[in-house]
Amino acid sequence: MNTQGRVVAVLGPTNTGQTTYALERMLGHRSGIIGLPLRLLARGVYDRIVATRAPSVGALVPGDERIVAPPTPYWGCTV
Repeated sequence: MNTQGRVVAVLGPTNTGQTTYALERMLGHRSGIIGLPLRLLARGVYDRIVATRAPSVGALVPGDERIVAPPTPYWGCTV
C-alpha cells in the first residue's frame, strides 16, 4: 500500500485516546505532522516524541515559539 502523501484525521470526543493513537501511528512511519488545538497539548506531544526517539527528530511549532532541528521528521504543531 502506497501511503505517500496520505493525510489521516483522527477525530473523537475528549478523553477517548485519539491523541495517543495518532501519535503512535505517526511514529510508526518515517515522518509525520500532528496538528493539535492547544499549545500545552502540542508541547506534551513534542516531549513524548523526543523521549521516545531523540531530541533531533522532533519539532515543535505552537505559534510564535519554534523548536526545529532540520531535518526533522516528526512535527507537533498547533492548528
